[in-house]
Amino acid sequence: MSRIFLGKPLHWVLLILLVAGGWLMGRQRLHVIEFNLFAILLLVASAGVIMAVLMTSRPGEQVTRDPLEPDDDGEVGGD
Repeated sequence: MSRIFLGKPLHWVLLILLVAGGWLMGRQRLHVIEFNLFAILLLVASAGVIMAVLMTSRPGEQVTRDPLEPDDDGEVGGD
């Protein structure tokens, strides 16, 4: 299973929590009724998840299925 689901179990739990939180906010129609609160919650949740993933991943650790190869100009990915 670890070859199918890359990443730490914490990262998958964060994904499940994000989906559940988004569903709850949508069910309450927060994006229509209280848009400012919705936008703030979305920004805070996004920043929190990004920080959690960065803090729990070691530098150089593979977090994607295929390794990221640098281009000719030294940048990873891009056009």
